Amino acid sequence: MKKLLLVAAVSTLGFSTVQAAPTLYGKLNVTLDQADNFDFAGNNVTALNSNASRIGIKGEEKLTDKLSVLYLAEWAISTDGSGSDGDLNARNRYLGLKFKDIGSLKAGKYDSYFKTAAGNNQDIFNDHTILDMTSVLHGEERLNNVIGFETDKNLIIPGLQFNIMAQQGEDTKTDNTALGQEGKRNGFGDSISTSLSYENKDYGLAAAIAGNFGVAGKYNAYSLSGVYSDAIRVTGSFDFSKYGVDGLVFGALWQNAKPTDDKVVITTSSSETTQDANGFDQTKTTKTSTSYRGLEEDSFGLTLAYAIPSTPWKVKGEYIESNTSVDTRSDRKISQYGLGVDYNLNKQARLYGVLAQQKRDWLASDDKRTVIGLGMEYNF
Repeated sequence: MKKLLLVAAVSTLGFSTVQAAPTLYGKLNVTLDQADNFDFAGNNVTALNSNASRIGIKGEEKLTDKLSVLYLAEWAISTDGSGSDGDLNARNRYLGLKFKDIGSLKAGKYDSYFKTAAGNNQDIFNDHTILDMTSVLHGEERLNNVIGFETDKNLIIPGLQFNIMAQQGEDTKTDNTALGQEGKRNGFGDSISTSLSYENKDYGLAAAIAGNFGVAGKYNAYSLSGVYSDAIRVTGSFDFSKYGVDGLVFGALWQNAKPTDDKVVITTSSSETTQDANGFDQTKTTKTSTSYRGLEEDSFGLTLAYAIPSTPWKVKGEYIESNTSVDTRSDRKISQYGLGVDYNLNKQARLYGVLAQQKRDWLASDDKRTVIGLGMEYNF
């Protein structure tokens, strides 16, 4: 009987190993940052930041010779115990099917294809709590309730990939005209994000064009968020290693964004409490509506990175700028420029330093924020 149970146990174990095990992965990224004029009001702060640290599981399970299941679930980790990266906040996650030599169908919550059209070669401070380009320009969104399709990179031309995702608004009551998209968001594809990318490693070239249609996003110059917008983004990078300059990579980005329907009106409320003649408190609430007709943002960025041959050192530089306009108001410009230095311990770990400055040109004083940081990143 014992031998029979042992054989059954071994058989079960053997059957289990046929199933592909999920991959555990993650990244811990911590910096000690000194931010002068952190709030653009003259106040300084020294902060330990957890820069989009994360943990996740992912996998691919073969069902037939031509069909597999894809899955991924990722959570934020607050390495420093506080701040914007709350412990176990939802990041990317999806469930889908992969069709061999055709593409992948995914459903869940994950980065828009507009966002992923720009990689590390377009944002050398990617994931940094203060310096990530999301604080400068529009379009860095992770979308809920999406269904997306990504073609295989060899479907038509090697290196060419087309991606499209449809977001369901799941709102049967709200009229969103004041936030840039007229009517309710209660159907399939209330928002669309798409991209067309091409990569040719033999020539050191990578390029992409991406579009958002009715996707909610931010306009940093006016502290606006959740504005449903149409946008176009063009990105590219060029690796000069193929032409005799080992380690040198140039990156660039240009984009334009504006509300889907040019009728954005933001309503804010303020309350004032006074005492009446009998000594009782009386609270008066005042609502103020501000029109942002003509809202539009133009942005561009340039980066240069040089991995010094035969050393663990890499130096990087960036300039990125957004110009935002609104009818009957002066334009507002946000610019960020800075340097980064990496010391790669191995393929998984690096030590690094950053020095950057952000400027908001419409402020009469305290218009520059300066950040100096030292950090470490470990990928597993």
